[in-house]
Amino acid sequence: MTPLQSRRPLRRALHTALRTGVVTLVVFFSTALTTLPPVARTAQSAARASADSWSVRPTGTTGRSTFVMDSAPGSVVKDSVRVSNLSPAPLSLQLYGADAYNTPRDGALAYRQAGEAQTGIGTWVSLATNALVIPPGRAADIPFTLTVPADATPGSHTGGVVALNNAVEQSGRSSGVDVGIQRAIAVRIRLTVEGPLTPGLAVRAVHVDHDPAGRPFAAARATLSYTVVNIGNTALEPTVIPRISGVFGLRRTTFPARGLPLLLPGQSTRLTEVWSPAPGIDFLTASVRVSAAGVPQTSARTGQVALAWPTLGSVAALLAVLAVCLALIRRRRRGGAGAVS
Repeated sequence: MTPLQSRRPLRRALHTALRTGVVTLVVFFSTALTTLPPVARTAQSAARASADSWSVRPTGTTGRSTFVMDSAPGSVVKDSVRVSNLSPAPLSLQLYGADAYNTPRDGALAYRQAGEAQTGIGTWVSLATNALVIPPGRAADIPFTLTVPADATPGSHTGGVVALNNAVEQSGRSSGVDVGIQRAIAVRIRLTVEGPLTPGLAVRAVHVDHDPAGRPFAAARATLSYTVVNIGNTALEPTVIPRISGVFGLRRTTFPARGLPLLLPGQSTRLTEVWSPAPGIDFLTASVRVSAAGVPQTSARTGQVALAWPTLGSVAALLAVLAVCLALIRRRRRGGAGAVS
């Protein structure tokens, strides 16, 4: 009868350990389910459309939307810009030449303001007048000359002729201060200076940020950031294909190909992609491939260990429960074997 009596505590211990493990699992999963965030609602935003009261374009009837020029260093190019008043009131404008640049955030093409330092086309353009008043429904053709310096570097140089409305529009109040804005329209100048052309692109500073959820076994969020740089002397329109994958490619996401605006020589833009839901625990490999017409494809990659401490803690707790169960089983078996002998 002694062996039968020794098995009863063993069964009770096993039942207790199993109940503990089941309760632990239920608690963890119920916590993960009951604390899930609500489904985000689609925000309804009203688009505010406003028609421009003036237009700026190259003079002529050839349908040009931009100035495209090819010139040798030291040459002088002459052209004309047409400014049209589309409003029922007189329009007072300032005209000036401006350098173009890419905004760091999204690579959009922008132009230097009148008070900013100009180092390229902004200093090469000389307008017949820098101030004019156009009657309603009328247009004015303003001649200008573009003088290419003798030491101008070969390749692309981009800028524009900007027409700035002198009227200040009130856009509301911010921190108790009235805020006014001035609107401007630019017509682009794309100048290619004769000489060797060396187009080139590079991807730099590829990085993955892993943001785990605060609940066990919940999905995480991964953010891929990278910088695209124009390392050549030719303006390009790059296409970027980012990708993130887990170990052995079991979980991966390939983001849609992303076309960038015209990227000027020496300019760069920092971009981000978000992967959600992403694995909570994995080794993430991120790669970014960039290409453009006439440029060899280039890419860069990086790796990042993704850890979610709540999930790791849950797994550790379950392993601890299993270890206790195994220890009890071994102990009872040894005790039963000793009693039989």
